[in-house]
Amino acid sequence: MEPQEKNSTAQFQKQAAPPAAPGFDRIDYTRLPLLHFAWPILVENILRVVLSSADVFMLSYYSEEAVAAVGLIFQLVFLMNLLYLMVTSGASILISQYLGSRNSVAASRAAQGSIVLSIIFSVLLSAVMCLCAKYIVGFYKLDPNVHKFAMQYMLIFSAGSVSVALSMALGTILRSYGYSREPMVVNIIAIVISVVCNYFFIFGTWGVPVLGVIGVALSTVFSQIVACVIMIAVLKKRRDISLPFAGLLKVPKTVYRQILSVGVPTAGENLSYNLGQIIIMRMVSSLGTEALAATVYALTVLRFVHVSSISIGIATQIKVGYYVGAGLAGEAKEKVYRYFLTGVAISLTLIVIVNLLQAPIVNIFTQNADVHRLIFGILMVALLLEPGRNFNVIIIPALKGAGDVRFPVYMGILFMWGIGVLLAYVFGIALGWGLIGIWIALTLDEWIRGAVMLLRWRGDRWKMKALVTG
Repeated sequence: MEPQEKNSTAQFQKQAAPPAAPGFDRIDYTRLPLLHFAWPILVENILRVVLSSADVFMLSYYSEEAVAAVGLIFQLVFLMNLLYLMVTSGASILISQYLGSRNSVAASRAAQGSIVLSIIFSVLLSAVMCLCAKYIVGFYKLDPNVHKFAMQYMLIFSAGSVSVALSMALGTILRSYGYSREPMVVNIIAIVISVVCNYFFIFGTWGVPVLGVIGVALSTVFSQIVACVIMIAVLKKRRDISLPFAGLLKVPKTVYRQILSVGVPTAGENLSYNLGQIIIMRMVSSLGTEALAATVYALTVLRFVHVSSISIGIATQIKVGYYVGAGLAGEAKEKVYRYFLTGVAISLTLIVIVNLLQAPIVNIFTQNADVHRLIFGILMVALLLEPGRNFNVIIIPALKGAGDVRFPVYMGILFMWGIGVLLAYVFGIALGWGLIGIWIALTLDEWIRGAVMLLRWRGDRWKMKALVTG
């Protein structure tokens, strides 16, 4: 993908090897190729998708109502993760740009600040979600059993989400410093633990009590606690990451303000999108349990399609941060076009394959003929949706990596609600097109919003948004 950067990964590892001095200011992070970040992130994201798919697959043997409930709560779980991204996204952008400008002291402070803020935010959010769970789940029109399962998962996950937030923060720090493999390995371990525990709790192997949804939630929380412990140990061994945990309470307040000034608007675009998705899921739930189950199954399959583009987008944000911090905005601009086209090619190929093999794929999850029909319709619409998604999962991270964090928020709010949510109601509910109408609206949102983001990248205004000068 970047011929001139061949062998740079090996050179970087050699540069970063001991003996170490505080700072490592001589490391040129811009020489790290996109693939150095993208492939471990891709593996990690695929395994996360496998985990959620395994949850759905195993729960389908327990109860289809449990599948609908957990699929619904996944939207709220994702919302919580987006709120944690206010910290991790801001820290990632700052750390990347500081490392690009070879200011390791400021990068270390940003990393420390992200850990403290992640803990504070997660404790507060966990308390709010637990106290308000009854009202949040009650917002949806659910059958009694679906409501019960949804409450079980939400309460347990919310209570243990501090470990999720801390795991995200520690993984972000490692990736920003160029260590993309370590979070991948740690999360593989966590995913294996979660899947094994799920198996025991759902099928009652070796006399373990069958806990169903409760067991799935407990497995997720426990696996993230293990991930936190391992990543803390990994960070302590990296001599080029100056991150003394004893100094976490001595981080200057200006660092927190700096992280939030970047992170809040950065996460705002994702937050707006997910809130819109929650409203749309409520529309879907009003169409019945079969429509809700079909949506959960379709989303489970489609995650395997767009996971590659999302991984490229995360890697793109880090790379653009390095380039902008080093004063190489022009080089960043050209590289992002290549990253975007790569994402489009991959997602288009994958969605075509999924449609060709849709019958055997869907049979893995359900034998319900009505649910089958609904899923097939969604996958046909996804032939247009998935290529368009690349605008938003690659170009938007590029803008954020450059420090242009507010424009995506404004456009995200405008188009997600003005096109996505509004047309989902018009097509799906008012005109009676049902589930297909809702997915057509989502497709229009991705393409129109994405076109605006591409125009922004083609211009030069984002070049003036750098947080650090090279």
